[in-house]
Amino acid sequence: MGTLTERTRGIDVLNFFKEKVCKVNLNLSNLVSVCTDGAPYMMGKHEGFVALLRRDLPNPDTLMSFHCILHQQNLCAESALLSDTLNGVIGVMNYIRANAMRHRQFRQILQYDDETFSVDLPYHSKVRWLSQGQVLEKILSLQKQIGNFLGDSNISCKLSEQIFAEMLLFCAM
Repeated sequence: MGTLTERTRGIDVLNFFKEKVCKVNLNLSNLVSVCTDGAPYMMGKHEGFVALLRRDLPNPDTLMSFHCILHQQNLCAESALLSDTLNGVIGVMNYIRANAMRHRQFRQILQYDDETFSVDLPYHSKVRWLSQGQVLEKILSLQKQIGNFLGDSNISCKLSEQIFAEMLLFCAM
């Protein structure tokens, strides 16, 4: 690991990478994959780091290049699909949690439900994108109980809609 203090072109990153590889005596011919953030200086077709690195390898076709999973999750978290789904879930959670009596009634249902291992619904405020998946998983696990609770109160809920439930399942994965 290191810091580039000046330019960050593909050639600059490659030279820095080679310097660090030589310093720790690694053999570049053993390199099989590279994980990047998808920036043009890394992924450029001709002058990006990966393209330049392939030129230096004895078997360039064997090098696999991946987009970092954390960057992929962040891009997914910013998508409209997740945003719409999360906003719908937040609305349901805050509806139940905002009123003390409603919240107590919901907890009572959870305590008597044999399938439920958790006895409460999280109170949601804006959370970091890494925590949003945990919130969605919690709601997904309580989907049936929330639907029954709101159905008994004659309140329509997005969680009972098939398309919304599918989106929730997709976003929680």
